[in-house]
Amino acid sequence: MKYFSYSSLETFNKCPSLFSFRYIDKNLKKDESIEAFMGKRIHEALEFLYNDILLNKVPFLDRIIEKYHERWESNWHDRIAIVHKDKSIKFYYELGEKCIAGYYRTYKPFKELVIGTEIEFLFSLNNTDDYIFKSIIDRIDHDGNGNYEIHDYKSGKRAMSYHQANKDKQLALYQIALEQNYKNVKSVKLIWHFLQHNIKIESNRRIEEINKLIIETSFKIDNIKKKIQFGEDFLPKESILCNWCYYWEECGAKIGSNPYIKSQTQ
Repeated sequence: MKYFSYSSLETFNKCPSLFSFRYIDKNLKKDESIEAFMGKRIHEALEFLYNDILLNKVPFLDRIIEKYHERWESNWHDRIAIVHKDKSIKFYYELGEKCIAGYYRTYKPFKELVIGTEIEFLFSLNNTDDYIFKSIIDRIDHDGNGNYEIHDYKSGKRAMSYHQANKDKQLALYQIALEQNYKNVKSVKLIWHFLQHNIKIESNRRIEEINKLIIETSFKIDNIKKKIQFGEDFLPKESILCNWCYYWEECGAKIGSNPYIKSQTQ
């Protein structure tokens, strides 16, 4: 593997077989859950908002919702799964609208000092080629005095507590990327926006916590590389998450196709 990511390591934790299908075999599928589909469209709408703000323009809420509609329509396909059968396509469509509208009304007139959206970094955990990571950060703000903010939008149903945020690894890894790619970084604030709840959670990391994360993540990567090197099996780990998995045909723990994958029409 050329590089790892937070998503790839989380996939390995959830199910080693799924990790192998996606990241080793490169068996990528069009299938996705409607929750993931909705989340992508929300992210695109907020990216559109802040890209306009970077041009010193603040678009009206109606224009942001219109962009959300455009992206939903243009990206819709028939391999989107709705696991919760009591929910309809219309439910998720309108839920995305509510998330965007709530965020817009909370943060208007948008005085944040944004320096970029969807910023991609390739970086090393230890300044060697052994632990190369790739991260894409939803948004970075900077006050001009060395103080940065990393913003991440979460469109899922679950919101983290402050305690959980302080233990979360994703944005802490993003902090490592930022500090390697920007000079004179004085501080980094990690900020999660839980859009369904219209709340944000903030966290800071001490240098000791960052160093511990580097050691733990490097150890996990070493274990994966050893399994690949010695041809060990990446065994499946069955859980409720199997309902959202699109590799039942390939998986040794399942028979047939995932019954939740059905052709969806708007």
